[in-house]
Amino acid sequence: MIKLQIPGEEPLVLEFLLLDVNGTLSNRGDLIEGVRERLSGLQALLKPLLLSADTFGALEEIAAGLSIEARRAASSEEKVAVLHALGAGRCVAVGNGRNDAGILAEAALGIAVIGPEGASSEALAAADLTCRSVLEGLDLLIEPRALIATLRS
Repeated sequence: MIKLQIPGEEPLVLEFLLLDVNGTLSNRGDLIEGVRERLSGLQALLKPLLLSADTFGALEEIAAGLSIEARRAASSEEKVAVLHALGAGRCVAVGNGRNDAGILAEAALGIAVIGPEGASSEALAAADLTCRSVLEGLDLLIEPRALIATLRS
């Protein structure tokens, strides 16, 4: 669990980490170097869940390699349904695609990443903040004081 008190905002108590795969954690189906180590450290704080349309057919392999549960969710609506089932107010969402915009907007904390496959304008507009890479986004969760500095009113 990560507890954040951002000045001018309601406290956040985060329990789940919803992660897009294609273009976020992977580059055309290959896991981005450094993701495994960061997620390994974050698993003590947040329960991760991979959500992906699985465009490159690597979801099961990536999930097994990371020892993280994965669900196929091709559309924004499917991803938002998972978010609601977990409780949007308890979730961090990380993604880059148009189909991630819904969870980025509705999660307690939405982080858009500009990865090797780019980022959709919808994802960028929906997120609470944008990072240049998934590694930077995960680092913010590992050291959340930087989040506080970025998101304060």
